[in-house]
Amino acid sequence: MLAGVAVLLFVLSVSPASAQLLFLMEPPPRLSFSNSSGAKVSCAAHGSPLPTISWMTEDGVPVTDIPGLREALPNGTLWLGAFSAAQYRSDVHAAVYRCRAASTVGAILSRDMRLEAVMDAPWEVRVQSSHGVAGGAALLTCAVPATVRSHVTVTRWFKDGAVLAPMAAEAGGRYIVGGSRGDILVVRDAKPDDASTYSCEAQHALTGEKRKSSPAVVTVLHATGSMAPRMLTVSEDEMVPQGGDIRLVCCAVGNPPPTYSWFRHSNGRLSPVSNSIRISVSEQVLIIRRAQLSDSGVWTCRAHNQYGEQRRDARLRVRSRLVVNVQPQLQIANSGSSVTFNCSLEGGDARIRWLHDGVPVGGAERVLRVHSVMRVHRGMYQCFAERDLDSAQAAAELRLGDTAPELHYTFIEQALHPGPALALHCAASGSPPPRFTWLLDGQPVEEHNTPQRTVSQFMNSNGDVVSFLNISSVRPDDGGRYTCRAHNTRGAVDHSTRLNVYGTPSIRNIGPVRVVAGVNTTIYCPFSGFPISEIRWQRGGLDLSSTGGRALSGNNGELLLWPAEPADAGVYSCRVTAPSGQYAQKDVQIFVRNPPKIAGFTFPTDLVEGSSIQVLCGITSGDKPVYFSWLKDGQHIPSNLQVQEKSLDEFSFLIFSHVTSKHSGEYTCVASNSAAEVNHTASLAVKVAPSWVYEPQDVSALLGTQILTHCATKGYPEPRITWLKGQGTGVGDFRLVSNSDLQFSVLTNGTLSIAPAAHHHEGQYMCRAENGIGRGLSKIITVSVNEPAHFEFSSRNMTVQRTAAAALHCDARGDAPLQLHWTHNARRLDLATYRVSVSEKRSENGVSSQLNIAHAERRDSGVYRCRAENSYGRDELLIYLAVQEFPEAPRGLQVVQRSGRGATISWRRGYDGNARVHLYKLQYRVVGDRDRDHDRQGTDARDDWADAPTRDVPADRVTTREDAADLGSEITLEYNVEGLRPATAYALRLAAVNAIGESEYSDSVIIQTSEEAPSEPPQNVQVQATEPGELLIKWQPPPQESWNGELLGYVAWWREVGAEGAGAGGALTAGGWGAAAARAPGLRPRATYEVRVRAYNAVGAGPACAPLAAATLEAAPEAPPERVRCETISSQSIRVWWEPPPPAARGGVLLGYELLYEAWEESGEAEVVRSGGTEALLQALRPAANYSLAVRARTAAGVGPPAAAHCRTHEDVPGAPADIKALANSEDTVMVSWLAPVHKNGKIKHYTVYNRPQRTGQHSQVMVLHKDGEEEYQVEVRGLQTHQTYEFWVTAATASGEGEMSAIVARKPNARAPAMLASFARRVVSAEGARVRLQCRAAGAPPPLHAWSRRRAAPPLLADPRLLLDGNDLVILSVGEAVADNYTCTVRNPWGAERGTWQVLAARPPPAPRARLAAAAPAALRLAWDAPPAALLAALRGYTVEHKLADEEQATAWIATRLSSNARSHTLERLACGTPYRVRLIAHNAVGASPPSEELIVSTKGGPSRAPSEKDLIATNSTCARINLLTWDSNGCPLTQFTVSVRSFEETTWRSQTVPAVEPTVLCGLVTATWYHLKVVANSAAGFTTGNYYFSTLTEDGERIPAPAQFPPGGEGAAPRAAAVLAACACALLAALLLLAVLAYRTSLSAPCLRKGYEQGDISEEEDKSIEKRDNKRNCQQVYTSSPIKHPLSKKDQQEMYEISPYATFSMSGGVGGVCVGEEAQVSGGTLRTFGRGEPPPLAAAPPARLAHSTHAAHAAHAAPAHKQRSPLNSEEYTLSRAMTLMVRRSESDSDSSGSPCADCNSSSVSYRMPIAPSKGGAEEALRAATDSSAESAAAERRRRRPRRHHAPAAARYQQRQEQERRDFTIHV
Repeated sequence: MLAGVAVLLFVLSVSPASAQLLFLMEPPPRLSFSNSSGAKVSCAAHGSPLPTISWMTEDGVPVTDIPGLREALPNGTLWLGAFSAAQYRSDVHAAVYRCRAASTVGAILSRDMRLEAVMDAPWEVRVQSSHGVAGGAALLTCAVPATVRSHVTVTRWFKDGAVLAPMAAEAGGRYIVGGSRGDILVVRDAKPDDASTYSCEAQHALTGEKRKSSPAVVTVLHATGSMAPRMLTVSEDEMVPQGGDIRLVCCAVGNPPPTYSWFRHSNGRLSPVSNSIRISVSEQVLIIRRAQLSDSGVWTCRAHNQYGEQRRDARLRVRSRLVVNVQPQLQIANSGSSVTFNCSLEGGDARIRWLHDGVPVGGAERVLRVHSVMRVHRGMYQCFAERDLDSAQAAAELRLGDTAPELHYTFIEQALHPGPALALHCAASGSPPPRFTWLLDGQPVEEHNTPQRTVSQFMNSNGDVVSFLNISSVRPDDGGRYTCRAHNTRGAVDHSTRLNVYGTPSIRNIGPVRVVAGVNTTIYCPFSGFPISEIRWQRGGLDLSSTGGRALSGNNGELLLWPAEPADAGVYSCRVTAPSGQYAQKDVQIFVRNPPKIAGFTFPTDLVEGSSIQVLCGITSGDKPVYFSWLKDGQHIPSNLQVQEKSLDEFSFLIFSHVTSKHSGEYTCVASNSAAEVNHTASLAVKVAPSWVYEPQDVSALLGTQILTHCATKGYPEPRITWLKGQGTGVGDFRLVSNSDLQFSVLTNGTLSIAPAAHHHEGQYMCRAENGIGRGLSKIITVSVNEPAHFEFSSRNMTVQRTAAAALHCDARGDAPLQLHWTHNARRLDLATYRVSVSEKRSENGVSSQLNIAHAERRDSGVYRCRAENSYGRDELLIYLAVQEFPEAPRGLQVVQRSGRGATISWRRGYDGNARVHLYKLQYRVVGDRDRDHDRQGTDARDDWADAPTRDVPADRVTTREDAADLGSEITLEYNVEGLRPATAYALRLAAVNAIGESEYSDSVIIQTSEEAPSEPPQNVQVQATEPGELLIKWQPPPQESWNGELLGYVAWWREVGAEGAGAGGALTAGGWGAAAARAPGLRPRATYEVRVRAYNAVGAGPACAPLAAATLEAAPEAPPERVRCETISSQSIRVWWEPPPPAARGGVLLGYELLYEAWEESGEAEVVRSGGTEALLQALRPAANYSLAVRARTAAGVGPPAAAHCRTHEDVPGAPADIKALANSEDTVMVSWLAPVHKNGKIKHYTVYNRPQRTGQHSQVMVLHKDGEEEYQVEVRGLQTHQTYEFWVTAATASGEGEMSAIVARKPNARAPAMLASFARRVVSAEGARVRLQCRAAGAPPPLHAWSRRRAAPPLLADPRLLLDGNDLVILSVGEAVADNYTCTVRNPWGAERGTWQVLAARPPPAPRARLAAAAPAALRLAWDAPPAALLAALRGYTVEHKLADEEQATAWIATRLSSNARSHTLERLACGTPYRVRLIAHNAVGASPPSEELIVSTKGGPSRAPSEKDLIATNSTCARINLLTWDSNGCPLTQFTVSVRSFEETTWRSQTVPAVEPTVLCGLVTATWYHLKVVANSAAGFTTGNYYFSTLTEDGERIPAPAQFPPGGEGAAPRAAAVLAACACALLAALLLLAVLAYRTSLSAPCLRKGYEQGDISEEEDKSIEKRDNKRNCQQVYTSSPIKHPLSKKDQQEMYEISPYATFSMSGGVGGVCVGEEAQVSGGTLRTFGRGEPPPLAAAPPARLAHSTHAAHAAHAAPAHKQRSPLNSEEYTLSRAMTLMVRRSESDSDSSGSPCADCNSSSVSYRMPIAPSKGGAEEALRAATDSSAESAAAERRRRRPRRHHAPAAARYQQRQEQERRDFTIHV
């Protein structure tokens, strides 16, 4: 900060006009920031004018604002906002940024800033302590998670809550803080009774958060034995900034406490570190203050005591800060000159690059040269130095001094008509500011000045000079070649082009043109006018050629003199011709001038100081006069050099009267005339004899160090320095130092370097300097090399076998006098004993000493120190003597970690016999029945190790556990045993082997390997297609040896293969090892599926079987044909065509189609036509009928759903009227009555009534119009003759024509016509509720009277409100059962009477059918119903089956399926598995639809999945939880996916993830030792199933944590539900207890004893008693326990304990009071059954097998099928508990107890021991697991009970009992 203020003050003190562009605040090279806090980076620069700040990316693109993430503020600050993980962008948060400052001076870029956004992560610190030994040092480390370690620094250490000093205690302190991050605390002089607690505090550099660790206690153990030093830690890789302080820590344990030494690696040797001002050693700590770059390297810490030593290297890196400087910082250069920028670098090597105004220039050199400076070169130059973690930059400015003008803007050629104004514009820059001159055809404009031409010039804001030539009104004579010329003292620049003005040609007068000989010259004709067709040059009347000759004519009419020569001088003529033929011609005078030419001159080359010389500069040609001048090194010759100049007309002298070295340089002669200026340069060099700058001096150095002897001289030429070494005593005996000797080197400054110094380097050396001037210089010096006391090696190891002799040699070198001293384990040797002696021998090179030990013993092992000392130094040789013997056996063998096929064992390394243990012998065997036999017989099981396999374990495969909680004098080793079988118990033991021999074997340890996923797939997998869309998958269990634990069930996967629907599939789980089949529902018919089956256990699923391909059966098509169309061909035929159903919905191979058709007006069955194609022609149809068409596709499995269409046939001529009457109505009138045709064949237009006298051919006719809705028609035919008989008939007519005639009836008129009915009495069938009119029309004379009556008497017809008389018609207002009757109309007159009866029937819709469920499948429901009653008046037309989900709302539409009238069953397919549906059936006839049948709520097979128990589903460690979703029971419906959510008890939000169906998943990133709430939602076709669980992660040591006092609710509303569930559970428990009491009472009355879980059968009472008596006698004598036994047992206990095998069932007995009272006492007998073990399971879970050797073998043989036939879907029938449990079922006997099995018991009670392995969850948890398992198993056992039916004969049973008595009582699985 102060440095920045100083820079600011410096800048402000400079005048604004001269202030350079520089950064006041520059971004850092690297910036890390937290995503929760964001960051702001400031950038500020100063300069005049004030610069503009902007930000750029690495590729130079300006930074754009990204709302909320990044913004470049106007004040130069780059703002980076806080962001979430989802908002992270690499182009924003992991990019490289630069700051750019720009002004008119130039631009500079900051160094690259590499951005690193760090995502927030939870972190904690904890103190890790190593176990120390009393009196030594203890080590504590503040451990920070690796994810945040680079950003976290330990700020403070606490002891008992008090803060320790930041850099606690120097040399004498007890507490030392070390490490670059302060994360190491060393406690010296550790004491076992020290109960102090230590903690550390760390701070996050990005967020500022602080974390304090939990207190930790240092464990200090009493030293129990001797121990060589063992390193706990060393600062292996530390980094410190240059100038900072660092403490390298080295800590070891040993007994006695070790001594520490520090060494520095230098020149390939280890040099002891001694205390200095900067570097000091304090036992375990090496303190380096104000670190320098030379401190980088390797430092070695050695911890040693008398039993050995251990060394560790600590690497230190000193990070230097890059500093860049560019000189000169400001350069002002004239144009055309050259400048150089030098970039100097401090802080180490780095890559160099140069920028000019932010653009890369130059290369990677430290020197940048700019040649021929121009305007574009001005600006800011930056030198960048970069390396991995750092970068720096410095800038310098290049300003222009006096520069030649440069044009920035010029005018262009143009053609104008006379009249308008014109401005020609030029702009130029230069220093000093240039002036403009305007020329017209080479002459100043002023000479051609006219009032309309004016010239102006000014300087703009950029410093450029701008000039305008203004013409107010252009005229033809203004045309010509205009030139703007800018000039100053540094030079001139011009631009020329023509201005063309329309007009006649003219040539203006110009003066003579002067050119310089030898220079290319172009002369333009000074003409005006436009356009011009030709320009010609002439000389002497001859045209100049454009292709040859001296003077050429250019393409644009210019005269070219390339180059000009004196012969070119003369008069030339220019002729300009216009297209019109007009021309102009003028003469031009050209003069050629000659420039001067200098004759060359040189200076003598042998000049020495004091000489005199003169030099002549003359010209050989050139126009006169000529002017001379002289320069030295480009400047005028200084007067203090006293050099004389004399010039004449054609030459000039330069006179030196007394030359010195100051006169050396470059001298230039300049000659000029009116034509040109030329120069010539020569070098003057004055030679000077050598002289001393630094005279050599005598030097001395230590052996092995560097010798530097300085020698420096000056002179001209540069003196050459050589070094010579004296070979004798004379001066002439010196010889040149050989450059081939790599130890000698002469530096560029003349210094002689010799490294490393050796004895042969001593002697005299001469430095000689010569440059050929004078005698030269020489000096002889003496070099001395002193040898300090030292050893060739610093240490040596020796070994000797016990009782052998040992000789220790110590050879020291160094200058005399040299003294040697011997010590053993830091104590002086006792030479008084006969076993130890020392002898010495001196020589010129040093001293040799030998220590002899006559008879080596163990106490002779240790460190022997031989110390040598002289006047120049001291050194010591450490000899580590190891007296070797046989090693001790490994101790404390235990299991650290186990897996399915291996285990990690650890042991404490015993005494190795001072010889490296290079091998361990590992013996192992499977724990089996032989171990139990040995326990019972009291023999030694070690005899069985003779056959056990042995494995050699090389020591390099054994790892050392540094943080082991063991004794301070012992080391814990670990080895990973591989190649074991899962779920198997092994016994292992170890022996150590060294070079001397082999130790005894250690005590054995039992290892129970963990379960693994099954290693083999199920066997004999078969797939059968049973139903369309369904596959039956069968299998057999894999071999039991491949179960690798307890087999929990199977998973069947299927996946469709083929082009259509590829990839669609599902999965089902089948619980229980005995499951053998599963049905895959909801498949596509006639599709090929790939099926795999895998077995799974608690760990996971095993390999899948080889994929089996199976095709489902064909099904009826699922979709109707598409695009059904029809067209009417005629009145009796219709053409129908369609397209097939989609391929995916065909259900198989299409065999054809069924076409159902029926007319709407007709009732009855629809007719069916089959077609093999996609078209059909229907014939013999009714004309003018509306036909309903339905097309169904057909496969071998049936027909699919129909696709409907409707068509109407064309009209045809109608049929004959149905009936006809002719009735006499008067003397000349006959009434004709008829009924409409039955087959109208269209719309009836009219009727024609024909009549004719009988037996005559002529007829007359009457037309009657048709009325809609009328069936009866009457018409009176008048004008007939009284006694003439007439014939009458009727025809109907449609649009197609007149139809058939009716029957012919005859009648004659009659004046006394009797009453007769004209209406037709008939049967009338009408729908219920319809209105019916019964017409009663009559004929007769006089007109008859009408009377209506009915069959039913009451109520009277006229009093019935349901009837209405409308004239002579009877109207039934609403037809129904109540009015359905026979109605009679009677007509009468005096001449007669007639009656007609109408039978009125009410047609009703069919009654509601009664549907029932015939069958159910996982994806289908089959319904059935009975035929409707036969008494229906309206024939049945069909059925409609409607269904929808049972839980859908009432408003939800039903899904309807139309069926034919003869259908009696229907299958609903493609339903969801395990889902309830509402189903109803509706019947249809011509009247209408029946009421829906009673709704059936039926469900497809299967159901929602069932959640497993927590112990099967969840397995945890300290940070992860494995969710074994394989154990989730699919319940017959395929599972689709799982949603797994987890949160801790303290969290409010869930962390969720979706998991594919039936796949285990792992949740990681959990907090150690924390309770979690797990929610699993399983999704299947049957719906969702939610399982809520609670689990806890383990501690870092693998321990379980106690359960909380109260578990949180499972979600919203969980508390009320939980209370309801608890109340329900309490009621259920009470009911269960009452039920159990009743069952127990009844059982006690019905059976005296239950044996092996079977009810009492027809076995004799005597046999019952003998069997139980013998079995329970054995039980009373034995104590059962689970295996392996992990607690110590006495020999007696071992003989009485037997292993209870899993799944074993055997008899037991015990009195209610626990007392055996003899045969007369009442006893309760029962069975005891073991179940599968929990973790760790000693043996693989196995299915129940036949008890081949049990006394109940016969009963087991009958029970075995029960296991095999157990349903795989009923998983609770065979539940393998994962905790070792014993279940006892007791029953009291109310019968004679003389057969009590306790009659022979000697003890008063029977003890059943059930050890439970210590559980990390506590005893309560184990007890709960046992109770649950017992309850489940008891329920399963009750279900498995079967009565026994067959028994062996009594004799055979007696032999079996005798055989069993001779055997030891064992229980087999």
